[in-house]
Amino acid sequence: MNDQTLRAKEAYRVLFYRHDEAGRLLAPASGVLAVLECLLDSPVSDGVLQLNTLSKKYDSESFSRELMGAIFDSCVSFGVLPESYSGGVLTGDAEFLLKHAAELLKFLRNYTNDLPENIINQILPRALTLFTGLPEKVDNSDWEKLLAAADPFVNGRVFCFREKRFVPVEPASVKPVNKFFGFPGVRRSFAEHFADFGKGKSNLPLLANSLPGYGKTSMVISFALAKSDAVVILAEPDTLENSWREMIDTLSARKDHRFVLFFDDIDPRQVNWYNFRTNVGGAFTPPENIMPVITANYEFPPSILSRGRKISYPVFDEERCCEMIEDFLLSFGMRQPPRNIVLLMAAQYTEEFGQKRFTELSPRTLMRYLSQYENDRRKRSQMVDLAAGKMITKPDGELFYEFNIGLMRSLYGEEYIQKLLKERLREL
Repeated sequence: MNDQTLRAKEAYRVLFYRHDEAGRLLAPASGVLAVLECLLDSPVSDGVLQLNTLSKKYDSESFSRELMGAIFDSCVSFGVLPESYSGGVLTGDAEFLLKHAAELLKFLRNYTNDLPENIINQILPRALTLFTGLPEKVDNSDWEKLLAAADPFVNGRVFCFREKRFVPVEPASVKPVNKFFGFPGVRRSFAEHFADFGKGKSNLPLLANSLPGYGKTSMVISFALAKSDAVVILAEPDTLENSWREMIDTLSARKDHRFVLFFDDIDPRQVNWYNFRTNVGGAFTPPENIMPVITANYEFPPSILSRGRKISYPVFDEERCCEMIEDFLLSFGMRQPPRNIVLLMAAQYTEEFGQKRFTELSPRTLMRYLSQYENDRRKRSQMVDLAAGKMITKPDGELFYEFNIGLMRSLYGEEYIQKLLKERLREL
């Protein structure tokens, strides 16, 4: 084994070997790094077979991207963030780690040079070009550009966490926070909570629940992006149970970002809350740059509510409907929307529901109904004329009541309805 190979192997160990909680030294167990280690440990005659194995999955571009991503992740795990090598001036840990990374890249870039013909003849043609995407020479000033493409959070603010990777997404439900109407107490709580997180004052978990169709998902993402300058991570429910610590450890290392860890539309009755209870308000607390947010159509158990801030949406009834319509009209510049217009629009909305144009009475379908007024000046004028008449139809409160009771019964069961009735009787 020549000196260049020894230096490359040393660099590989420095960058990618880790100790587990029991203190055992672990090598990468899978992926491109595991195959690379075989290449480094094998004689050249056997190493070329590892090269052929790599070429089954990667071409020069994808291999370079994968390896740079691994180097970037290694730097982050040691607390070396992009700011440590911006501007081309490297010191301390950044200089140490990236010097080793440059040694590994140099070895790979030159791996197939000067091989004897009998070895070359064992390498697949596509495998011969596998390392050609790597830079030939890396100076300190090159690292910022080389690793920028490996930073998953450099080109977006909303990501899905899939297969242990952060994948950028463009959510369809994001809108300006001033385009949410009604529910003033809920909106105020969202704004305060995300503003406090953005200022570093609090990362208390946010637990929001309501009946379906109230806009929880859209409100969380919109207020997170508007109020906290955070990166939103859309995590699968399974992460709560199986990958919590792994994801938290990855995100906590990125002190240059704040993360809203968003678990959407969870069924609290089906979740094993052990990891959450242990790591949030139990033996541990989330790092200050991470704030969990969980939304559900059901109530959260008391043991979970005690660990965060609860936001419950009031039931959508005729009064909430009128409240939303009034806010909608205010957004058009009306200083004091006439009550007759508000009532008439609410009545027409319920009438369209009765005609089966909507499947539910909810803020979601109300916004769909109101959207027809946004770009139709003639329709707005017609509504003003109708509201000037002597007879004004009001929304049917009984319709809201029957719909909400039916929805609650289907979601929560008959016992929940009986409990509500007993509480109402007790109040009377």
